[in-house]
Amino acid sequence: MLLIIISIIVFLGVLLFIIFSSSKQKFSDLEIQLQEAENNMDLFLEKKIELINRLIAHLKKKKITVDLPDTEQYKKEKLERHQLQYQLFDTYTEIIHLVDDNEEKLSDKKSISFLDQLSDNEDDLIACVKYYNDTATDFNYLLHHFPTSLVAIFCHRSQLELFRNEKRETFEILKEK
Repeated sequence: MLLIIISIIVFLGVLLFIIFSSSKQKFSDLEIQLQEAENNMDLFLEKKIELINRLIAHLKKKKITVDLPDTEQYKKEKLERHQLQYQLFDTYTEIIHLVDDNEEKLSDKKSISFLDQLSDNEDDLIACVKYYNDTATDFNYLLHHFPTSLVAIFCHRSQLELFRNEKRETFEILKEK
């Protein structure tokens, strides 16, 4: 009888260990994917700042009045990734409106090249944000469902904030290309 009780206890212990290890591995895999997405997002955000600054300089050369925020300031302020993405997205939207209003002045090859690069970067950033949000959604799902929720509590995991993921209309100039 004692042997049966010990066997049941050992079996339950092994079962709990397997469940715990499996749940912890799921979190680890998702955290690696999230870190990869964040690293890629940082690269795309840095490139977006650079492209916006180059485009603003180009617009000034074209004698187009530019009333956009200083994106270099975002680097100095060391904005959190979510906030930086929101700020740059709003700046990108303002640029779209500015380009639409000055379409005739921005029809040369250099302008179109700048706009193409910015548009491509925006598409890459949107894809990266989507990947992050999908992975974060999976992570958040695990936080609230048994048995992974027990591991989340034990390992002090918390819910992740998702990024705003919107895509603006493409530039009219690019449509004509």
